[in-house]
Amino acid sequence: MDRVISFSFIMPAFKSEYLYEAIDSILKQSYSSFELVIINDSSPENLKEIVNQFHDERILYKENKTNIGGKDLVANWNHCIKFAKNDYVILATDDDTYEPNFLSEALKLIKAYPHANLIRSGVKKIANNNQILDIEFPLKEFMTNWEFALCWAKGLTISCVSNYIFNKKTLLSRGGFISFPHAHFSDDATAIAMACEGVANIPANCMNFRMSNLNLSNQGNIKIVLQQIKATEEYINWYLSYIKEINNVPGDFFEKACYGGCKSKYLYIIERLISKIPITRIIIVIKTIFSLKHLFKTEKIRLFLFYLINKLL
Repeated sequence: MDRVISFSFIMPAFKSEYLYEAIDSILKQSYSSFELVIINDSSPENLKEIVNQFHDERILYKENKTNIGGKDLVANWNHCIKFAKNDYVILATDDDTYEPNFLSEALKLIKAYPHANLIRSGVKKIANNNQILDIEFPLKEFMTNWEFALCWAKGLTISCVSNYIFNKKTLLSRGGFISFPHAHFSDDATAIAMACEGVANIPANCMNFRMSNLNLSNQGNIKIVLQQIKATEEYINWYLSYIKEINNVPGDFFEKACYGGCKSKYLYIIERLISKIPITRIIIVIKTIFSLKHLFKTEKIRLFLFYLINKLL
């Protein structure tokens, strides 16, 4: 008789606005063998009152004594996954939601590709009112590690963390989630690294990624913007080292394709982040732009002109 495969949804919680929806979507899974561990990250909001509206023995509620995520978001992720009891873990959030077939579709892939340490669902971006903003097109059902790394460089995925199902043993053996400043790109790097034995992809968009101004990673103050720029630099270094390490494709196609896509994404992300810094802090902008290691001098000049034009027009 086949062993029952069970899942652990681990939800670090801080915000209350969409918490009920997030919990409700998990409890409505058609496949019922899972636990939901909600860890209140010392929130000033009354999250326990919302959790208590559900009477389901699969829910376990815990509270952090201090706000770990406010200082280091990835440290809190790694703290929270230690509560997972089952073999497969999903890092849920307090505002994203799941379609009822999320786990049942994942289960099919786990049985089909038992060696894979990573299962991935397609993603829908949703607004505060649940209106669909964007969707992913289906990926190949199974991808090798180099195919998945190239997929990221080509911009074929929506970056988030809650659509992944990780083999807990492998994730913990690798030290948990990879940490970059302000968790920027920590989800991408961890997923790419966990695809060491390939990744199995749910063809349907079973996870809804909420684009909310309440999201910690979307706050636009200068300190956070500079942290995100630093994280972008660190991640690109990591990514370029990683593709050299895994490259087993004849010729130089793979590295060139990854580098080209990576460079385009890098420039786009830096442009978007720099534009959040006010013109009154132009000295910081100049120092930041000309410290970037992955841009040529001409690209830095163009980036600075792009910034000025956007601020002065």
